[in-house]
Amino acid sequence: MEEQNAPYHFARILVPLDGSACAESALPPALAIARAMEAELVLFRVAQPIPRTRALIEMADVYNEVVAAAYREAESYLEDLKARLPYTRITIEHEPVETGVARQILDYCTSHGVDLVVLSSHGYSGVRRWTHGSVAEKLMNGACCATLMIRCLQGPDPM
Repeated sequence: MEEQNAPYHFARILVPLDGSACAESALPPALAIARAMEAELVLFRVAQPIPRTRALIEMADVYNEVVAAAYREAESYLEDLKARLPYTRITIEHEPVETGVARQILDYCTSHGVDLVVLSSHGYSGVRRWTHGSVAEKLMNGACCATLMIRCLQGPDPM
């Protein structure tokens, strides 16, 4: 087997976060890789307001405020997290959900030159994965860059 001449180098590492402790479990390995490669670490969150219902369609001002509040919450969460992390090359990004969470993350990776995505997964299977969706699986199968999956060993967040 031939040795590769050029080792992997990651300049921009993305960590998708949803506010849960499980998602944040991807931060220690992402930080270790970012430090070793002097890479930019991007903390990313898709702001998810409540779904638009018929009643909210009729109250556009109320719905717009709900969307704005979700966006502010995402920014506040990421700023607080950034302030607690012992690394200086951190960028935060948040976007409103428009095409689904996984699609938003995939599109961001493609359009912003992400080299590595580090994310966590509960590792659900069967019906439980189907009912909870699998953003992690969609990212693993659809990302235009390398992905590192961190298994979340804690129980699901109570919600």
